[in-house]
Amino acid sequence: MLSSIKARIISFYMIVLFAALAVVGLLLYFSLGNIVYNSIDSSLLSRAKALATLVSEDNNETEFDFSDETMWEYSPKARSFFQIRRPDGTTIEKSASLGNSELPFLSGENQTNYKTIFLNGIPSRLVNFHILKEIEKDDKATGRYHSLIIQCAEDISDRIKVMKTYRIVLSFSIFAVMIISAFGGFLIARKALTPIKEISKTVGSISESNLSKRITVEEIPKELRILASSFNRTFDSLERSFNRQKQFAADASHELRTPLSVILSESEVTLRKDRSPREYKDALTAVMNAAKIMSDMVQKLLVLARLTTDKIGLNMEKIDINEIIHESVRMLTPLADQKGISMNISIPDRFVIRGDRAALLELFVNIIDNAIKYNVPLGKIDICVKKENVFIITKIKDTGIGIPGKDLDRVFDRFYRVDISRSREPGSVGLGLSICEGIAKLHGGRIEIKSKVGEGTTVSVYLK
Repeated sequence: MLSSIKARIISFYMIVLFAALAVVGLLLYFSLGNIVYNSIDSSLLSRAKALATLVSEDNNETEFDFSDETMWEYSPKARSFFQIRRPDGTTIEKSASLGNSELPFLSGENQTNYKTIFLNGIPSRLVNFHILKEIEKDDKATGRYHSLIIQCAEDISDRIKVMKTYRIVLSFSIFAVMIISAFGGFLIARKALTPIKEISKTVGSISESNLSKRITVEEIPKELRILASSFNRTFDSLERSFNRQKQFAADASHELRTPLSVILSESEVTLRKDRSPREYKDALTAVMNAAKIMSDMVQKLLVLARLTTDKIGLNMEKIDINEIIHESVRMLTPLADQKGISMNISIPDRFVIRGDRAALLELFVNIIDNAIKYNVPLGKIDICVKKENVFIITKIKDTGIGIPGKDLDRVFDRFYRVDISRSREPGSVGLGLSICEGIAKLHGGRIEIKSKVGEGTTVSVYLK
């Protein structure tokens, strides 16, 4: 039961409320008891003092001057009692209300004190009042005193009943307040948690068929708007990711369809009748080229999948960026020579980074390869490296056909190609820059592209 938030809120609320009511109730109860007993003790002390004024000593004899009113107050049926003793406990006088009973006495006590006693099974309050009485004497220079103890008691059963009744009423009141508060707390908790239920209901209703559905933030309490906004941002990311995956699947299917169609058509046409060795060779060459395109695409898709899930194993080591750039250029020089493109490298200093040699080589080979593919005949490629803050920035600038501004934000999307003229380049499947971006991110960096149609493109690679 306590696993639910509602139960925890109500339980905590009830515990705190019970503790508060219990403390207040106990304070009230003991305060009332203190007031009642103080009132009784004050009354008993006043009676004891009044009796003391009616006692006198004359020649070692104790005399009492009790009026009829005093005797009636302590009559046999009265609920008030008194007993006068000497310090040794000897009784000198006692009230008729005591009958054959006696008030309890402990010898050795020499100060006024109060006690709660049971007299014949009846709860009573007792005061032991000590007084000194001067004995009548002839020589005033020398006087003697006798010590007397006046005990006054009163039946307090009615007060005890009042206290008990008060205790019962107080207990039932606390119980009633607890029940009412528990019900109120339940309603408050239920109302407070209703927006969370609505959020949960909305979240539960979102599926792949209605990923665009969102939680209405304006209709929920202010305290939960942050939570609702977080859910909405999460669903925005999920929707974008889901749409990218759908587009990716559609694009992959579309890209694979062409080479598959080539393989099927070449195979069907070739098998319809006997062919010459030359025709078989041409058909097999077409099938092989289509298969290479498919193999390259699948290989790049696997690399992208590992980059996306961070499962690619990187062998991080200290690498001179100069070596990576020169090795990439050396590998692509034959391709550049075919188009008469010159490549110029400007690295004024030695720049060392931590990275995976193979991954970084693939990154720069892809970017320089694009600079060659989409460059004009007899064009130029300038490669320079510099340090800026914590980043080593490698800029690769070409004099190619350029990229329209509207396409710059999408060049890193999978299978995205700017236009027909670029897509017709052999081996271009629109995955290279996606792979490059993934490699740069795994190295704590990024890639920025600036381009202008007809003037060329500059790719800046930021690495740490």
